[in-house]
Amino acid sequence: MAMKKEKLRLYLPSEYKKTIYDIDYNLLKKEGYNTIFFDLDNTIADYQTFFPTSLMINLIENVKNLGFNIYILTNNTKKRIKNFKDSFNVTCFESLHKPFTRKIRKKIIEYNIDKSKIVWIGDQVVTDIKCANVLSIKSILVDPIKPSTEKWYTKINRIFERRYMKKIKQEFNEEYNTLGVDTRYAVNR
Repeated sequence: MAMKKEKLRLYLPSEYKKTIYDIDYNLLKKEGYNTIFFDLDNTIADYQTFFPTSLMINLIENVKNLGFNIYILTNNTKKRIKNFKDSFNVTCFESLHKPFTRKIRKKIIEYNIDKSKIVWIGDQVVTDIKCANVLSIKSILVDPIKPSTEKWYTKINRIFERRYMKKIKQEFNEEYNTLGVDTRYAVNR
């Protein structure tokens, strides 16, 4: 059964960068964004990293100093995110069950966040990018830091992700090419 074009578009990120360190946060600020939703696992840190590095802390501090409100969103547990929350001194939302958006919608309302000023940064098309698109939030896809550390369910998501991106290349070729994700997906194989 073929996926409808509008459903397929839910997996198309607004932008693509290799890492969170390649993003131009100054430009995002100039464009009017004031809030960053960062995914944690394999976006900020791989699954085997339990304490933030100085590089991670410096990035978060620099982004905060630009005037951004930073939130870390994860499907993982409060225990997993605690060291990052404490070191970064940011608000974290855990056990979100992405790609479902119910809990995220509640947090956006609870924290009085303007959706039009949010940028969502994550490594998974099936969870992060889909959530952002369902919520009409700008999304930036980054490469996973260390795919070999991913859990079995994330590996299954990656299979679907590759399929969706292959279809996106077919249906939205110009947008796909503009993103520059060919090296990540190598859909021509």
